[in-house]
Amino acid sequence: MNVRERGAKAVLKQANLTYNLNQFRKLHPGPITAVVKADAYGHGLEHVIPALNSVDAFAVATIEEALELRALTSKHRIILLEGVFNDEELAVALTQQFDLVVHQEYQIAMVMALPDTKSLNVWLKVDTGMGRLGFTPSQAKHHIKRMMTRAQLSLHLMSHMAQSDQPLAIQTQQQQKHNEWIKSLGLPYSFSNTAAVLNRLSDANEWVRIGIGLFGVSPLVGTSGQDFGLKPVMQLQSKIIATKVVDKGCGIGYGAQYVTTREQRIGVVGIGYADGYPWFKKASLQARIAGHYCDVLGRVSMDMLVVDLSEVPEIEAGEDVVLWGEELPVENLAMALDMIPYVLICGISKRVKYRVNQ
Repeated sequence: MNVRERGAKAVLKQANLTYNLNQFRKLHPGPITAVVKADAYGHGLEHVIPALNSVDAFAVATIEEALELRALTSKHRIILLEGVFNDEELAVALTQQFDLVVHQEYQIAMVMALPDTKSLNVWLKVDTGMGRLGFTPSQAKHHIKRMMTRAQLSLHLMSHMAQSDQPLAIQTQQQQKHNEWIKSLGLPYSFSNTAAVLNRLSDANEWVRIGIGLFGVSPLVGTSGQDFGLKPVMQLQSKIIATKVVDKGCGIGYGAQYVTTREQRIGVVGIGYADGYPWFKKASLQARIAGHYCDVLGRVSMDMLVVDLSEVPEIEAGEDVVLWGEELPVENLAMALDMIPYVLICGISKRVKYRVNQ
């Protein structure tokens, strides 16, 4: 088989994005904000926005992300989750009609200084226990009262749950009590992320924020998106670029972390940690080749990794290798490496080619 290319690519299935959004519609009847920060969690904004046309809003972290997103959609609300940091960014946000999250006094001061002719959607962030951005409930009461006096401001409220993956945790129960107070104010509100919706913690009327779940990945430890009827959008794959038979007692790769115990046929795959496949010291990982699960041998190099071809001795250079996807959930890889799947999908490097399937 002719290799023809190194082969490292992320294959995206757009139909799975739309399918996953519809699955969340079944779980949550209210408005859905699609969180597409970090270049749509490593999937590429330009690849995912067409499949998410029916969402009620998008959300990103930075003004740069918001501008890139606005170039792809003129009609959707775009929420800046960290708000703006200076008057120049505020001017851009007004021109582009971005929604702003405010979580600091200086941000409120900038918004309150706007002329009455400038209309703006504002989300006041309330820290109900996350301990990160936002005002305490007592501070929030003061700011809500102030901001309600400005007719040009359309005020919304937002909080963030710290342990939405653990619905019975004391912290979760305490945050839910604060959220009840926020709901009682009669303003639009947003509390829940993907984990909260999957754990049925969301309120039917709130603006939920769905991020990683749209891409078919579960944020709940010990589960995969498929456990909730979701389909992975990304398949990371590459190709065998070389094969060889090595003798018993041969060290494979840096540090000879793996040493063969018999004569063994191996394959070298054109992908490594510079592409986004993680380096690890000790873990039992597998790749999928021609319908078989094959062990990854030794340490991952910057540009290559080695797999055991004992189960598929007929495989030659040029064969596709799946590193994660439908039959090899990225959540399983993350669990084996004691990390979260976000790190993996957001870590795809620029030299990986993207291929979009409908």
